[in-house]
Amino acid sequence: MLRVVVESAKVNPPLSPPPKPCVTIYFRDMKKKTRVEEGNDPIWNETLIWHLWNQPLENDSFLQVILCDAGSKKKERFIGLATVLLKQLVQKPNEVLFMKNLTLLNHSMKPTDCTVTLQVAQIRDQDTRTTGNEEFLSSTADKMTQQKLMMPSFTMHRALASKPQHFQVRLKVFEARQLLGNNIKPVVKMNIAGHQHLTRIKTGNNPFFNEIFFQNFYEVPAKFFEENILIKVVDSAASRSKAEIGRFQTDIGFVYHSPGHTLLRKWLGLCQRNKTTSGVRGYLKVTICALGVGDQALVDQKPLYEADTQVQIFKSAAVPVSLAYLQFFIYCAEDLHFRKHHSAAPALEVELIGDKLRTYPQNQNDSPIWNQILTFQIQLPCLSSYIKFRVVDCSRRDCWEEIGSASLCLNQISSTGEEIQGMYSGFLPCFGPSFLTLRGGKKAPFRTPEEGTCILDAVKDGLTYQGRIFLEIITRMKSQQDSVIKDLSREVAQIERQQYRQKYGLCVIFLSCTMMPKFKDLIQFEVSMGHYGNKMDPNYKPLVSTTQHSPVIFDGTIYHYVPWYDMKPVVAVTSNWEDVSFRMNCLNLLHITRDHLKTNLDILKSIRNPKDPALLQQWEKLLKDLIEDCRRPLPCMDDQPKANNLDKNKWQLRNYLLQQLAWKAKGAKPRNMVVTAEDWLHRLNSVIPEPQESLPDVMIWLMSKQQRVAYARVPAHTVLFSPEGPLSSGKFCGKIQNLLLQSPEGEGQDTLPAHLRVCMWLGNVIHSKNLKLLQQGNMVVYAETYENQAKLRDQWGQQGLHNCPNFSDVLGRKAVPKTDFKAPLGWHWQGDWIVEPQRRLLLDTDINKSQVLEEVYENQSRNATGIWVPAAIPNTDVNGRPVEALENVKCPQGWHFKRSWIVELNRAVDSEGWEYGVGIPPSGLPQIWNSVEKTYHTCRRRRWVRVRFRNHKELSQEQETLSFLQMQGMSEEGKGGWEYGTFDSKFHLDPKPTSQFRRRCWHRRLVPNKDRGVAPIFFLEGSLAVELENQLKKEGDKTRPWQHWKDSWRHIQEDPRIPTMPFIFCILNKPHYYQLFCYIYGARNLMYNQILTFQEPFIRVVFLNHSLCTQTLRSSAAPTWAQTLIFQHLLLFENPKDTRENPPLVVLELWQHDSKGNKVLWGRSMWPPVVWLNLQGWTFTPLRWHPLVKELGEEEGEILASCELILETEKLKDMSLPILSVPCKNGIYTLPKNIQPTLRMMAIEVMAWGLRNMKKVSYPQLLVGCGEESLRTEPISNYQENPNFPTSNFFLTVFMPLEETHALPLVVKVVDNQVYGQEVVVGQANIDFLQPYFCDPWALNYTPIKLPTLSVKKPDTFLDFLYKKFWFDSRKDEDDYDHDVDWWSKFFWATSDADKSLTYKYKSYHTLKVYDCELEAVPDFQGLQDFCQTFKLYQEKPKVDSPVVGEFKGLFRIYPFPEDPDAPIPPRQFSSWPETGNFPQMCMVRVYLIRAINLQPQDYNGLCDPYVILKLGQTKLGSRDSYYPNTLDPIFGTMYELTCNIPLEKDLEIQLYDFDLITSDDEIGTTVIDLENRLLSGFGARCGLSKSYCKSGPFRWRDQLTPSHLLDRYAKQKGLPPPVFDLENDSVFYNGKDFQLQSFEPTPPTFEGLGPKKERLALYILNTQGLVPEHVETRTLYSNSQPGIDQGKIQMWVDIFPKKLGPPGSPVNISPRKPKRYELRCIIWRTTQVDLVRRTLSREKMSDIYVKGWLFGLEKDMQKTDVHYHSLTGDAIFNWRFIFTMDYLATERVCVQSQKDYIWSLDPTSMKFPARLIIQIWDNDFFSPDDFLGVLELDLSDMPLPAVKSKQCSLKMMETDSQWPYVHQKHISIFKKTNVTGWWPCQVHDGDKWRLSGKVKMTLEILPEREALIRPAGRGQSEPNQFPKLHPPVRNDSSFLWYQSPIKNFCYVFCKRYRSKIICLVLILVIGTILFNFIYSAPNYLAMALIKPQLRVKPPIKIVNIIGSVNTSSINSSIFKMKGSKLYPLKDKRPIFLQGPRNHVKDVIPEI
Repeated sequence: MLRVVVESAKVNPPLSPPPKPCVTIYFRDMKKKTRVEEGNDPIWNETLIWHLWNQPLENDSFLQVILCDAGSKKKERFIGLATVLLKQLVQKPNEVLFMKNLTLLNHSMKPTDCTVTLQVAQIRDQDTRTTGNEEFLSSTADKMTQQKLMMPSFTMHRALASKPQHFQVRLKVFEARQLLGNNIKPVVKMNIAGHQHLTRIKTGNNPFFNEIFFQNFYEVPAKFFEENILIKVVDSAASRSKAEIGRFQTDIGFVYHSPGHTLLRKWLGLCQRNKTTSGVRGYLKVTICALGVGDQALVDQKPLYEADTQVQIFKSAAVPVSLAYLQFFIYCAEDLHFRKHHSAAPALEVELIGDKLRTYPQNQNDSPIWNQILTFQIQLPCLSSYIKFRVVDCSRRDCWEEIGSASLCLNQISSTGEEIQGMYSGFLPCFGPSFLTLRGGKKAPFRTPEEGTCILDAVKDGLTYQGRIFLEIITRMKSQQDSVIKDLSREVAQIERQQYRQKYGLCVIFLSCTMMPKFKDLIQFEVSMGHYGNKMDPNYKPLVSTTQHSPVIFDGTIYHYVPWYDMKPVVAVTSNWEDVSFRMNCLNLLHITRDHLKTNLDILKSIRNPKDPALLQQWEKLLKDLIEDCRRPLPCMDDQPKANNLDKNKWQLRNYLLQQLAWKAKGAKPRNMVVTAEDWLHRLNSVIPEPQESLPDVMIWLMSKQQRVAYARVPAHTVLFSPEGPLSSGKFCGKIQNLLLQSPEGEGQDTLPAHLRVCMWLGNVIHSKNLKLLQQGNMVVYAETYENQAKLRDQWGQQGLHNCPNFSDVLGRKAVPKTDFKAPLGWHWQGDWIVEPQRRLLLDTDINKSQVLEEVYENQSRNATGIWVPAAIPNTDVNGRPVEALENVKCPQGWHFKRSWIVELNRAVDSEGWEYGVGIPPSGLPQIWNSVEKTYHTCRRRRWVRVRFRNHKELSQEQETLSFLQMQGMSEEGKGGWEYGTFDSKFHLDPKPTSQFRRRCWHRRLVPNKDRGVAPIFFLEGSLAVELENQLKKEGDKTRPWQHWKDSWRHIQEDPRIPTMPFIFCILNKPHYYQLFCYIYGARNLMYNQILTFQEPFIRVVFLNHSLCTQTLRSSAAPTWAQTLIFQHLLLFENPKDTRENPPLVVLELWQHDSKGNKVLWGRSMWPPVVWLNLQGWTFTPLRWHPLVKELGEEEGEILASCELILETEKLKDMSLPILSVPCKNGIYTLPKNIQPTLRMMAIEVMAWGLRNMKKVSYPQLLVGCGEESLRTEPISNYQENPNFPTSNFFLTVFMPLEETHALPLVVKVVDNQVYGQEVVVGQANIDFLQPYFCDPWALNYTPIKLPTLSVKKPDTFLDFLYKKFWFDSRKDEDDYDHDVDWWSKFFWATSDADKSLTYKYKSYHTLKVYDCELEAVPDFQGLQDFCQTFKLYQEKPKVDSPVVGEFKGLFRIYPFPEDPDAPIPPRQFSSWPETGNFPQMCMVRVYLIRAINLQPQDYNGLCDPYVILKLGQTKLGSRDSYYPNTLDPIFGTMYELTCNIPLEKDLEIQLYDFDLITSDDEIGTTVIDLENRLLSGFGARCGLSKSYCKSGPFRWRDQLTPSHLLDRYAKQKGLPPPVFDLENDSVFYNGKDFQLQSFEPTPPTFEGLGPKKERLALYILNTQGLVPEHVETRTLYSNSQPGIDQGKIQMWVDIFPKKLGPPGSPVNISPRKPKRYELRCIIWRTTQVDLVRRTLSREKMSDIYVKGWLFGLEKDMQKTDVHYHSLTGDAIFNWRFIFTMDYLATERVCVQSQKDYIWSLDPTSMKFPARLIIQIWDNDFFSPDDFLGVLELDLSDMPLPAVKSKQCSLKMMETDSQWPYVHQKHISIFKKTNVTGWWPCQVHDGDKWRLSGKVKMTLEILPEREALIRPAGRGQSEPNQFPKLHPPVRNDSSFLWYQSPIKNFCYVFCKRYRSKIICLVLILVIGTILFNFIYSAPNYLAMALIKPQLRVKPPIKIVNIIGSVNTSSINSSIFKMKGSKLYPLKDKRPIFLQGPRNHVKDVIPEI
């Protein structure tokens, strides 16, 4: 890799104001940029890296260094450039190239005094070392390369909304390369989040598709990012099982979080699924883009087809393999949670980018042991974001039931090294062995994810703990197993599972719970950690994991709270987990660093005034804290025995980052402070997440009716105690923290469930000996049970309880009697049972209300005579429950009545208040009440109401509540303490006549035994009952069936576990009182894209259970209260030191009123107040901006406020309240003067230009207001003819805050003066942010904004007349002849795709700029609103998505104005213009439409038929008949000319529609251009400035004015003297400098049509002034159907010519280039070494060879040669000519063809494809299909040079890269070298490789159509057979070999085929004969041996020679005659017979 360290630069002479320089360095067309610094001597010390891959440095390699000023508003951003040659690094690669004070050159390539210092070094791969297992890669160089490819790049992303929104996925398929297979017909199948798409079917192994697909979504972002994209390449000609060639998968989240939300022109490796040894089976080039609302698609300017060699990176030496293997070692699971009474067979399913593998299920085990390895084949780069794990129940076949799930983000278990901006290379994915927590059940609601978290962390897997899985992940470069699932040995898991478990204790103290909605039932909190503490899980022993039940009390405003006060409930949960302290200590240290940085950054961001001295102090504090935190060492993982590979890799990564941050913070300067700190925070967040945090989170559940309602999740590491010290402990360990409860997904989303304050401690119980969470308070433990009695026959006792138990808990569930309790281990009883009424449950829920409405219903029933009489229960409540009679209802103590009972008539009742109904048994209450009496009605009732008011007492409501709770209500057993009521209603201490049930609470205190070294609360485990199980069993036997039914009043679900656990309280005896001061200044909206007026807003401040409201203002866009809210005598029980460290949050809520007058919450802001324990050193807390957040987490506003909490000490209590002296006005506390924004007289200059697009207005005028001041313009007298204001400049003085951030908004209203003097507001705009308009009126470099001169140009002088006359007369009409170049050449030069078919010497003189965005979006041109800005006008009371009613064009300048009349008055910023009469202006507009890109498809075939409609005022151009059929990328090449009146017709609307034959045309998209802004802009946007001044030719000057006139006008506009030209010396004096033409033209150009030197020199100067150059802009199209989503882009430009400046030049010819017709003649001469695939009867290999050929995309014109039969050597001769005709576009190097897709298609589809020749060799078969022998694919524009001889021909010719660096195969283009002959190799796919299968000799000749007509030639060998003449080939006729030598062939066939059998048969016969002879002769020989006869001698027998009579030499051996070295058959084919004896020697040698 190449490393460049940019150290510093020096700008000389120094620039003023100081520049903001940055360095841009180009290396091999790759640009990298440093950050922006400030000053003339910037210091960066920044490292830039380029990866060399497989292209080493060469002798001509160089770096281009450019120093720019990024802060300049003009185009003059260039400071200097330099070129650094790298030849020295090539020769000495180990050295470092130091370039100190490198001199920079200017535009003229002359040296300047500016310098730059940098270091350049070539870092070898072996120099970069990483830690890890060397098994993964053979070298660290390979490893580093793999990691860079593995994970996505390190980019910053914007936060997404948490609600559903529009998204769009685009997938463009370009081409495929090197697909494996023979004679395949590939098609690409895409699955985009379940939506299927298909390309067209192509042919060959390198198909070209060029198709784009769109898919739209409307989804929540996080759920959308989970979806997958699957791309498969399938052979459409193969069977389904063998069709898939390869596939590729990724997830949409990875694409969206890639740079530009795009994977641009990526080569994807195609692999087969679940085949670990298949390898890469081809490559596919695609562009994948995922866009959200407001996202812009990247503009791809490259041509469709390019013969690039990017695919070679997958085969280069730098990346030896492109596949990796992710191995999951699945060991076991524990604590899996199954459904009740359900047997499960759990299996673990792993999902990676859509691919799933599953372990084998284990039967009925909640701790299964799998011991299996799952292997996924992944490719590099791994385009994925996460891995999903699901434990499923496979007891059924479908395995559909999910037990739990978990997810891992790949960027958390691997690293690319980009977090460290240096040489760290990262590491591959690894994990464990470690536990991973499973979750399920209800899911958390979606919230915008925090930075640094995984995408899936926002959606998560569920809230309920479902168990853990133990696994390990390893990445290998080589597969070590053949199958994707493999078993492990059981010993491995047994060893891994034996991890020592430690006992952990969790203690939680609940301090307060406020801001709750109303709960009718009692609530309690449950704390759990895993399954421990979960009351719903009976498999674990019970723990003190729940608080005591409590009611919810009204706080006096709109919220409720829990009245804990001095008795704080405590829970203690014990659990067993492995020791991960070494990992958590490191994590907590990092969190401290991150939290300090984030806190300091938030304070820094809240200081908006750059002149505030606190800004630098805070920056220095941030740097100091960061350096201190980063230098704190992390615990070393190398020495930790339990640390795994991921721990060590993460430790190294984090260490590197901390070191780098400390180094950067040490040298940081106060420039771009917020951006720099945010970058540090982002990088720190990227390394913090710990995926191996195996401790589950602590869950706090709010429960009501035994149902979980809301939750808070606390990460375990934040409360974990560490013996290493407080820095290694969790940040909230033993400290108070604020928790905001959330409702699960789909439940209670509109309200905040609760604001909870808790103090938590988690740690090993051996460290809990001295556990003391709060600095004060005592722990008490009680056992509790309720004794129940019922009234039966006026006697209280247990006889009438029926199904209600004698002893129960507070909810009525069965509990243990007092006698059955036992003390737990380590505890003993203190005292006896006592009765203690629970006064918290007896509290009046209306205690904080000032008035309460009481009601009693009077009931009557109809008797038998039809008369209404009192009912059986005469007085009830609304639900029919009996209540006291009206006269018996007494007023509670502390209340009084003002009025007596009255009948409510404001309901659906009759005149007396009665409502009637029919009673329905069994309750007897009607279901429906009517206001009209009917005869069948049996019941009636009426409602009596009375309001009671609270008495005013000395005690506050809170003190009264506290005194009630602290009353001593203890009494001895049997002497009282009874509570009367029922379980579904409230209990009271006083009995009522209707009371039928009573209970009393028994308490017995538990105290710990002597110290045992562990906190005693952690011994409270298990049940307090005696022999509970036996008792349950006995009672279960006695239970009768009917007893299972509950009474109607029992609504509580029965819990099978009897509550037997004690309750723990922390009693805080000493209260502390505080005062809270809230200083509230104002609020404002942050949504720039919409106007917002707050309707009657007010602020409600909530602090714990107290709240106050500000005054309600009138409707305002930026309401300003400037008010102080004071909370007095606030009660807090915890120690003041605890409160100072973690105070309760102050909640500020912004409310407004809707149209019905209802109060609506708009946003909420929370932050802790500043706590003062005494007033020593006290100062007012300054105002800061705080975000206003809506319910879903979006920040849409901010509020300027501050809060401070002051303790009431003994000294302060004697002072008069409030403690601080705050001014009071009309009973309202205002802001203290010390923190009130300083007001000063400011001048506001308004330049009101005019109004636009206002409908139905008569005489509009402008009203501009700021605070209490306002001004009016004169009304526009005739808006329809001139919408500009008659006077443009206005001046207004107003007192406003001096700080820009506190400035009030400007309100711009348009008032229409209608008939009879009526004024109506028809439009309004609020300008909230005034910072851009503040200026310094005394600035020296300020140029007043002036109106561009649009008057008639000055008359020509006599010289000008002569010059024009003779010049124009002497030149030719440029249209009379053709040119070698045209406008399209200039366009392709600008897009870096030079016209390779043409080398033009002077193309640098004719360049244009192609912007990939709108011209208004180019930063250099300030949105073309430098003269005046456009403000959108809305209705006076806008609503959401209100339409725009018009526009106001104007500008503002704000600056301090002296209050002293003698002080000098600042100069005006806007000058007056005498030329305003030039408007309206008649103009000619030329609109050049080049092309459209990636239009949204509208038709079913995935294409559209676009056409263009232009609208300008009343003019409409374009026709639906001129549509472009079946295309998404139409090339228009059209110019439209219009005439308009600006500003009456200023909006040019360009609409693209889709042509439909039958239905109405669909709108594709629209873009609108404001022509007035372009005409008025000082950047010359009306006509782009060309680079050259030509009077003729294709690049002639098109503006109305010559460059010299333009320069004169520009100087006048800028207030400069006019330029003075010196024609003799070719120079000009301009702006105090002398410019020479020679400095711009060192070598004068000589091309035709060049203009005079004066104009060229003026043009050169104009091009340096930052004006708009000749350009093409790319405008995005939008549609109302998908607001904010890119519908495609259109490339175009607009020229505006005011008619007063004279006639414009001729229009530019941009007609599209048309393809040129060529004829390709391909002569197949012969083949050799072709595979032989058939065997003859003689067992010889042979093939019947023929050749097939066609042009890619023109398969219908496929041609064949004749067949060369019976080739025994692979040689074949053809002499055959193929002729192909094609239309070729040389500039794009593609062929163009138009054809209809189907017969019924209306229009043909134009397709572009590369000019590629495909040659195939086949074996001809008569009956079976022909056999494929080989293929050759040649890219005609870039094909290898053929070999001269066949021996030189090999597959190396086709390789794109070579193993030797300087040996490359030469490539040619047939279009340049028109005729070529030679040998090319053919190849065939055999197994998994390509091999040589033959060679073909061809002649390729390309002819233009005209030349082809002159030199005609026929196909094959047909006439005209010429150029050259092809003769029929001479071939060996081997067709009748069988008939020529049948005996030989017969013998050959039989010997060849059956030789083994024949040999065996002969051997068997020989052996058999021998055995037969032996057996036959044995008896004779034996007899002879036994008898021994006498030997007899006889004469010999005469033998007669019978055989000798036949002459064997008569065999004719002259069947063949010898001729040379070949045998030819004789012409006489008759059979030859033997004719008697002949001389054999003479037959052989005739001469003898």
